[in-house]
Amino acid sequence: MMQAAEYLAGELARQGVKFVFGIPGGPSIPYIEAFNRSGMEFILTSSETAAGVMADVTGRLSGRPGICHATFGPGAVNLASGVGGAFLDRSPVIALTSEVPDSMRDRTCQMNISHQALFQPITKKTFRMDPANGGEVLEEAFRIALSEYPGPVHIGLPSDLAEQEIIEIQRPAEAPPDTSLDFKREEMMELLAGSSRPVLAIGLTARRVGAAAEIMRLLENYPMPVVLTPMAKGLISADHPCYAGVLFHALSSKLTPVLDEADLVISIGYDPVEYNYESWMPRIPLVSINTLSVDMPEGMEVSQVIGNLKEGIELVSGLISGSGSRLFPLAASIREEIQDSLSPMNSDFGPVAVLDILGQELPGDAVVTADVGSHLHVIGQHWNPSNPGQLIMTNGWSSMGFGLPAAIAAQIHSPDKIIFCLTGDGGFLMAMGELVTARRYNLPVKIVVFADRELNLIKLKQSWKGADFAGVGLYEGSLFQEQSILGVKVLKAENTSQFRAAVKQAIDFPGPVVIEAAVYPSDYERLIGSS
Repeated sequence: MMQAAEYLAGELARQGVKFVFGIPGGPSIPYIEAFNRSGMEFILTSSETAAGVMADVTGRLSGRPGICHATFGPGAVNLASGVGGAFLDRSPVIALTSEVPDSMRDRTCQMNISHQALFQPITKKTFRMDPANGGEVLEEAFRIALSEYPGPVHIGLPSDLAEQEIIEIQRPAEAPPDTSLDFKREEMMELLAGSSRPVLAIGLTARRVGAAAEIMRLLENYPMPVVLTPMAKGLISADHPCYAGVLFHALSSKLTPVLDEADLVISIGYDPVEYNYESWMPRIPLVSINTLSVDMPEGMEVSQVIGNLKEGIELVSGLISGSGSRLFPLAASIREEIQDSLSPMNSDFGPVAVLDILGQELPGDAVVTADVGSHLHVIGQHWNPSNPGQLIMTNGWSSMGFGLPAAIAAQIHSPDKIIFCLTGDGGFLMAMGELVTARRYNLPVKIVVFADRELNLIKLKQSWKGADFAGVGLYEGSLFQEQSILGVKVLKAENTSQFRAAVKQAIDFPGPVVIEAAVYPSDYERLIGSS
C-alpha cells in the first residue's frame, strides 16, 4: 500500500518519465512534491495547451508517453487542445487532470465539468483513478498509449485522492508482441504482378517506426517514384533518384502527371489522418502496408498487409518483380520542376528566401519545428531534413500555436542541439507566452516569425472563393516595436542580408531569440495557389 501521489510518481519514474508539463492547482501540490522526490521535473508552462503540445513532442522524440497536467474545468479544457494534437498526430501521451471528489461529482460546484466527457473523443481512453483501481489504471494507461496507433490517455485524479492509499498490483510478465503479418498472398501477388507503373506513397507511421532502411532496400530492388505525406518528410532524401515530392503541400498539383500515369499505389505506413486517399489517388489498385487496417474509400481495389511494418515492407520487396517502374524517369523531371518553381522571386524577401538561408546556415543536425499556416505548406515541400526527426509539425490536428511549445519540448529533449521554430505571426501570437517558459528554463530556442501581418492562408482561401478579405488583418507596421519581448531578445530582418546576419547572431546567442522576418507574401500565392 502506498499513498496515491507517491505511487503515481514512482510509476512514472519507473517508466522513464523525466518531465511533467503543465500548470499546477491546489490538489496537484502533493503530486508535484512527489515528482520532485522521484527525480522528475515539473515544467511550468504559460498555458495548458502548450503543456499538451510539449507532452506530444516529448512522446514523439522519446518513444515513451509524454506527461502533461492541468487542474479543474478551464485548465482541463485548455489542455484538451494540446491533447487532441497527440490524438490525431499519433503521439503517446498521458494527460493528468485534477477532478472534484466523488461527493461533489454530480453536484453544482465551481469549475466542475465531466472531464471524462471532455476527453473521451480526443483520447484512446479516459480513466478516473480511485484507491482500488490506481495500479491497474496506470498499467493500462501506458499500454494503451503505446499500442498502435500511439495516442493520448486521460487520467482524472480526484482532489482528495493524493493521500489515500493505492492498492498495488502484481505485474505479470508481458507477453511478447504479435509480429505475424495478416495478408492475402495471392490477392497481393496478383496486384503486384499486374503493375508496370507503380508509385510508392509513404506516410507518418513509416516515419514513426523508423522504416527508412527497409524502404531504401525496396527502392534498390525496384525503383519507382516516391511521394510522401508532410509528416513523413526526411524518410527519403529529396536528392534520391526516386523522390518525386510531398502530397498536400505547396506545388503538389505538379505530382498529378505521375499519379495519373500510375497503375498501382504501394503505400507504406500511410495514415489518412494527414490526407485522405481519395483526395489525391486515382481509382487504381492499392497495396497497403501498415500496422493496422486502414480506413479506405468505398469501391477501391486494395490488398492490405497488416502487422509489423518493417516485416511487411520486406515481404512486398521479396514479391515484387521487374527492373523498376516505367514511371521512374518521370519522377526526376517532376522533382526538378518542383524545385525550379521553389526558387525565390528575385525582387522579394519571401518565405522561400528565408528557408534557403536557414538551409545554408543551420548545422546538419539542427531540428526545426513548424507552425501551421501558409509558411508550413512551403516548408513541407521545400525544407529537406537529413533525418525524419529533424522536422516536427502537426498535420493530423493542424493547430496554430504548435511551433513554439514544440520547439521548447525539442530543446528540453535535446539540450545540445540547435532548435529553430518557424512560425507565422498569427501562430506566434497564440503561443507567445511560452517565451517566458523558454526564458525561465534558459532554453536557447530560436524563433523565426514569418511576419506578413495577416492570416495569409485564410486570405488565400477567401481569394479562391472570390470573397472579400475579412478577419485576416493582424496589425500594421512592425510586429515588435522594441528590441526584446517578454525579456527575450528580438532581431529584425527586412531583406536577405539582414536575415542571414540575424540567423548567425541568433545561433551564437546563448539564450532564446526571436527573429522578425518581414516577408513579402507573394510567394504564397504563387506556390500554394497552384497546389
